[in-house]
Amino acid sequence: MSKFFNLGRFVVDKAVKALPRSKKVSPTIKSVPRTKLSVKESLKKTKSKEYSRRIDKLSEAQKKIKEGKKMMQEGQKTRKKMKDTGTAFTFKGGKSYHSINPAGDVRRYKIKKGVAQWDNIIKKEKQ
Repeated sequence: MSKFFNLGRFVVDKAVKALPRSKKVSPTIKSVPRTKLSVKESLKKTKSKEYSRRIDKLSEAQKKIKEGKKMMQEGQKTRKKMKDTGTAFTFKGGKSYHSINPAGDVRRYKIKKGVAQWDNIIKKEKQ
């Protein structure tokens, strides 16, 4: 088993070495160019840039939260409309919504005003 593994590794190494590649090596950084500002001014400028980046990042996050809340409200409105129109229902005491099958869910779950009577379903299953 190890002979085949070693043979496979040998073939892969040969294939990799046979591929053409560039011989260029990226240069290392020799020095950092000097600024025209003093050290204090340079630090102040760097800190102010970082502060503005943080402000932008925070405003983007708050924008996403606001959009999320708006989308959630729209979803809740749609869900409530479906319950009111009789295309969805909830079980009594439950929080989840379920779509109504037009083929007979209304009679099966005894749905009135978008609420199914869960107690009746449990009693029927026990009998």
